[in-house]
Amino acid sequence: MRAVGLHPKPAMGVQPCLLEPPQLLLPVGAKKLAVATCCNSEYRDIVCAMIKHRYAHEIDPNGGSAAAVLARMVEPGQRVLELGTGPGTVTRILHAKSCKVTGVEMDPETLATCAPFCERTVQANLEDPQWAAPLAGESFDAIICADVLEHLRDPRPLLNQLHGFLKPGGSVLMSLPNASHLTVVASLLGGRFPYQKNGLLDHTHLKFYGREDLEALLRECGLLWQHWHSVQVDPAQAELKAYWQLLDEETQAFLKAKCADGEVYQHVVRAQPATEAAHLQKLESDRSAMVKSHEAQVLELNAQWAAQKAGWLLEKEVTAAQNLAVINGLVAKEKNTQATLEWTESQLQNHKQSIQELHAEIAAIKQSTSWRITAPLRKLLRKISD
Repeated sequence: MRAVGLHPKPAMGVQPCLLEPPQLLLPVGAKKLAVATCCNSEYRDIVCAMIKHRYAHEIDPNGGSAAAVLARMVEPGQRVLELGTGPGTVTRILHAKSCKVTGVEMDPETLATCAPFCERTVQANLEDPQWAAPLAGESFDAIICADVLEHLRDPRPLLNQLHGFLKPGGSVLMSLPNASHLTVVASLLGGRFPYQKNGLLDHTHLKFYGREDLEALLRECGLLWQHWHSVQVDPAQAELKAYWQLLDEETQAFLKAKCADGEVYQHVVRAQPATEAAHLQKLESDRSAMVKSHEAQVLELNAQWAAQKAGWLLEKEVTAAQNLAVINGLVAKEKNTQATLEWTESQLQNHKQSIQELHAEIAAIKQSTSWRITAPLRKLLRKISD
């Protein structure tokens, strides 16, 4: 998969494309301007050749493409053996980092486009057992196979040869397309395996790997991966998206849940010869990764606990405020009721006093002379009323 024609999370605006003589950076889309204004005719021819190459594409060195990730794995100034340079996508970035690059490529015209960015170039077929003869006795800090292994009938002989060209502590850096991407699965569900001009099913691909297949290949060739990076592309954005879009939402959701590495578009791997030192380094790296993962989980749990605690305290405060409002309402109601009772008691006392006064007045009337004088009259009135 020399150039997939699709880069995840592309940066907006201006990006360096590194189609450059030293110190020249071009924005995306400025290829025609570069060709028209470049004062060096030889360099202009190189730029034109790069633009025409079927795998040529511009990348952001700080972006998320596999080529950019591979280039960032190389330290500035290192000696690098790049196998299958293609049009120089990675080569140009390494050149900008002052790396000393030896480029190996089968096609002479393609190799010529990379020559200005290489310390040395070798025209060779990587499937030829003698391809490395010109490099006898040389060693490198890094060997790069950027989207190369899938183009070989059998990459094992090549990988087995690389041990002898690494400096102590050196690494083999590689990128390969992921055969288990959801768009490939979707095309198989539709009864298709549609080869393309580029991308996951580039018609020049001879080998297809998932994560475990690639791990097995490395082990068989005496290599131990130290760092594994996944370039992810949403299936709705990949070049085979038409097959994905034919599936209903329920099937898409099921495949996303069940397919391992379903959104992984490319695997980017840094590996070393499987020596005791490499195994120790891998164990230490794994331990560090586990510690970081544990620390991240602890931080996440602490954050969740803090959020839950804050929510609980807030809920408690709200409940307390609501209860206090209810209590204050009851207290106010009690005070109002008490005031009503006191007023009612006062009225009752007033009524009792009034009754007592009336009784006293009645008693006084009954003791009066007029009451005695009118007694016969009242008696007569009662008889009449009866």
